[in-house]
Amino acid sequence: MREKMTRATVLVTVVLLALALALGVRWALNTTSAAAPTGNLTCSVKASCDAEEVEVFRMFSTTNAHAGTPAGSGYGWSVCCGEVCHLSTDCSDVNDTVVTLSADDNAHVAADGSYGTQVCLSVPYGVADCTHGPSCAEGYECVATVSGDNNAHVADCDGTDDYGTKVCCRVVNDCDNDTILDPDDPDDDGDEFNDDVEGYLPTDSCDDCPDATGTPGLCPGPTCDGHDAWPLDNNVDKNVTVVGDVLNYAGNIGVPVGGDPLLQRLDLNADGSITTVGDVLPFAGNIGAGCT
Repeated sequence: MREKMTRATVLVTVVLLALALALGVRWALNTTSAAAPTGNLTCSVKASCDAEEVEVFRMFSTTNAHAGTPAGSGYGWSVCCGEVCHLSTDCSDVNDTVVTLSADDNAHVAADGSYGTQVCLSVPYGVADCTHGPSCAEGYECVATVSGDNNAHVADCDGTDDYGTKVCCRVVNDCDNDTILDPDDPDDDGDEFNDDVEGYLPTDSCDDCPDATGTPGLCPGPTCDGHDAWPLDNNVDKNVTVVGDVLNYAGNIGVPVGGDPLLQRLDLNADGSITTVGDVLPFAGNIGAGCT
């Protein structure tokens, strides 16, 4: 829930913004290289998936098992993945195939995609990327382990009786700027920034307030150690302030975003450049606002 202080007027805000921008220096903005923003995908095998998770496929057991689709199999173990907003197993608009199965039930598994029944992961405002090999690269989550590239049995990733081939997936935010400001795009969390824009920044389009845990800082960056959810609150402290948020723009007006994820986080209208009108003026009337 977001709250605005009634005494935060547009006039006072604009004056403060002008003073901040006149400083012409970078405040709290570390533009050293940072990893591409990825969703915190987590996966595990258990008897049933939690409400916020998706059921990717089913297994007869946690090791040496046949598999099946959630709709086609009654097996008692589920591969469950979550933590990524809007994660789906929809194969009609698939970002990547996790594995393929030889049938909907009692099936062998192919990590190389050679069977006809797809098991998929997708997200509407990013890319789900899955690979297989002896280990998962940094940023990838182990979804399952398999006994070979095809005609394989499957096991979980808990370190006991696992197979040597790991099926690894991650989610990367990768929105298209040409469609980022589609007025028909939903604003699922009601924070006045549509889901496409939040996918680009990236902030959590399912939540309008950060958890404010850990050490706040401009996200995504080396000082940020919290959940980033409200585009105006770019230092992730649950409040919109000149010092904490607006001063991050000082020295950056007119700078093209390029591939810098820190500058991208400041690009509130997702047009590829940091501007006063497009990115700083949205703070007018919001200085002093907070969320809970």
